[in-house]
Amino acid sequence: MNRKDSPDIERRHFVQGVGAALSLAPFVARAAVAADAQPAAVASGVAAAGSQRNNTFLKACRGEPVEHTPIWMMRQAGRYLPQYQKVMEKSDFLTAVRTPEIAAELTIQPVDILGVDAAIFYSDITTTVVPMGMHLRYSDQTGPSFENPIRGMADVQRLVVPDDPADGLGFVYDAQRICARELANRVPLIGFAGAPFTMAAYMVEGRAGQSFAEFRRFLFAEPGAFAMLMDKVARHTARYLKAQAAAGADALMLFDSNAGLVGPHDYETLNLPYVRQIIAEIRSTGVPILYFGLGAHASLKAIGECGADVIGIDYGMPLDGAIAQLGAKVSVQGNMEPFCLYQTRGEIRARVAATLEAASGARGHVFNLGHGVPRYSPVDNVKAVVDFVHELSSGAGAGKDA
Repeated sequence: MNRKDSPDIERRHFVQGVGAALSLAPFVARAAVAADAQPAAVASGVAAAGSQRNNTFLKACRGEPVEHTPIWMMRQAGRYLPQYQKVMEKSDFLTAVRTPEIAAELTIQPVDILGVDAAIFYSDITTTVVPMGMHLRYSDQTGPSFENPIRGMADVQRLVVPDDPADGLGFVYDAQRICARELANRVPLIGFAGAPFTMAAYMVEGRAGQSFAEFRRFLFAEPGAFAMLMDKVARHTARYLKAQAAAGADALMLFDSNAGLVGPHDYETLNLPYVRQIIAEIRSTGVPILYFGLGAHASLKAIGECGADVIGIDYGMPLDGAIAQLGAKVSVQGNMEPFCLYQTRGEIRARVAATLEAASGARGHVFNLGHGVPRYSPVDNVKAVVDFVHELSSGAGAGKDA
């Protein structure tokens, strides 16, 4: 892409946003590490230098024997954590994700606080498409939104696919390099992106919605524009994910939160081919690939053939039933009901035990919730889930010969 063809206005907005954000960096607690000053949660990782890295997550992704079932949670870095709230008192969401030091701080917090076996990079899927020409805004009340939603072919044609994945997204890779360095002797880092169908839904609708009626009208009424949009987003997403691996991400995940908006035939013809396209493109990175298609239960067998190493299972279907459909070619991730985090400690322990038992037939199992951590979850209960998973799954290689 030539510079003259780039979305200059939005890129200036990004650069200005990052510059303004960096001026806020002193509010983040820091500790001197060599010549650099890093956030407190980041700096705490230095104490682990020289210790053996916890690779149970990567082993489970590949179906290798593990000492215990690894656990991380979607939205594990979030508003339920007091430490997160303290950081965000002096920032806003877009500033946080665009500031490498702050994003690294928030990425590593759950590793320190919860003891999870992997860190998921702190960002949002909507930031990915800004360099394509989408104008992103964020509100604490309504979340992310695009001021220039896609409404037809002309809107799709104006979108660009940057040749350089760092064009407008350099702050992502800068933050991931910090995370990779500080987590090197601790736990793996997961990079991620939104799958093309989910991103297209937000780009057409303009914001999150319940029914995504405008998007659903668009994909059936304007099939040519929809196909062009999906192709552009897929190509951009593949480059974005490959660059994350180059920056230090140890695994890559595709979130398809809107996969369940259409039935199985339409999902498998309008969505899944682009998922396969991305996975085939990023396979060369050599890192494990995870795919989470929320609500696409009837297409699980087809999803199992998408090329991912790990298939995320949401709360809407039995984990053992999903494993029976997927077979032994892939590992699974999931799938405890998120809102059971409000139950008693004894009830939560029983839920953890039931989930581990349901996963006993899997090639490999990464324990997770069936969706994200609810906003007001009690921190002690979230930590208890991690402890219960480690306690109940340790010994005999979590059901396999270690």
